[in-house]
Amino acid sequence: MVITTEREHTARTGQRHRLPQLAALPTLTASHLRGMFPARRCPAVAELVNAAPPGDRLALLTDLFDTEPSTADIVADLTRRPTQHLPLVHLHQDDVGGRKAGQLNWALDRLPHILGPLGWHEDTCGDDTFVLVYDADAVPDARTLTAFADAHAAHRARTGRPPALIQQQRLPLLARRAFPTGTAGLLLAGEWAYQLRRSLGIELARLLLHQRLTLSRLPGPVRAVLRPMVYAVGCGMAVHLSALRAFTGFPEPMEDLGTGHRLSLLGADLVPSTALVLDEPYTDTAGLANLHALAFTASARPDRHARAVAHLPSALSPTARTALVLREWADEAAWLLGAPVIAAAVASAWRAGPLWAGIAAAAVLLHGPVTTARLLALAPALHRGVRPPVGTELPPRTRSAHPIALVAASPFQPFVRLAGPWRLLWAKAAGRRPGFGKTER
Repeated sequence: MVITTEREHTARTGQRHRLPQLAALPTLTASHLRGMFPARRCPAVAELVNAAPPGDRLALLTDLFDTEPSTADIVADLTRRPTQHLPLVHLHQDDVGGRKAGQLNWALDRLPHILGPLGWHEDTCGDDTFVLVYDADAVPDARTLTAFADAHAAHRARTGRPPALIQQQRLPLLARRAFPTGTAGLLLAGEWAYQLRRSLGIELARLLLHQRLTLSRLPGPVRAVLRPMVYAVGCGMAVHLSALRAFTGFPEPMEDLGTGHRLSLLGADLVPSTALVLDEPYTDTAGLANLHALAFTASARPDRHARAVAHLPSALSPTARTALVLREWADEAAWLLGAPVIAAAVASAWRAGPLWAGIAAAAVLLHGPVTTARLLALAPALHRGVRPPVGTELPPRTRSAHPIALVAASPFQPFVRLAGPWRLLWAKAAGRRPGFGKTER
């Protein structure tokens, strides 16, 4: 199923009013057209308009804009094409507000209508039903469904119950767009390596630790101290339907982080998948800042998720749930303050003597350049390990910067992740409501 919303049309109507202003610019650039045309089309559209006589520019730009198909148009066309595979279903939601979570819940309410003709009924099939969530531009491994079925069967054989979540790890190695040039391009190129590091070193590591603690015989207090808050990732997330129904669907504002928080607080069974999924890295600073701001918003109030599932049976004690909430708040504080505090400590380490200065230098090298260089070396092998359809691009090889520059700039990467949350906090302090662009469309 592909979900589109009428909000895209509403946004395009607002953008259409800007066309006279854009056509009157002395030189129209691709950045002026961002969000109005697909990223790959923006340079070509700008070139066409700039080459036209001044009196014809508005008419040309309007014609190009009006003939550009919307996402809904593209999906509707795909549904009409014959296929030998699973049929594609297009759901189009009215402009009712909410974000991706609301769109997913709206689709969940229509499952009986969509799957009923195929013989699916929730009362008899719900125990074997998972809801898989992807970004529309992602490319899952061709073995994904088999890997998910194997993970489900193995866990049921071991525990007698299905897992509440099967998580496929996201690899930001799908290079459809080039990184920009200059410093911004260098930092954006470093961000995909940082996201890859986070996917394997934090998200997958927490999932594996949670799984081992759930199945271990360690004393309860020890497990409470060690148990992590798992971050579900909405690109490759398979949630058991009964778990979704238990807490009334995907939570706002970010369906994946909220789902991971709630399942973690319930002590639910969470398992990784052996299949991976390729996804695009961010190639613009505004989109990256919005991502970090939205993720910070979704993670900042784990107490709300705790209250939302307090009425449900949990495998964790109240003390263990409280420890998870406190640990998540500590993570948020480290996100906001960790990089500048550590930078200040490293900068002042020389005052404590050569030993501490050496330790600080070694820590910076291990955390930044050494790890980044290792990830750059592993990226092609990770990409080859996925079996996607023919035609997916090779990993982004930092076309705007030499790998040495990328490795050298890696210690500054944690500061890139601060921009979105701090901008969000500043906007809220100033009384402005932040928007998140396409996430809400």
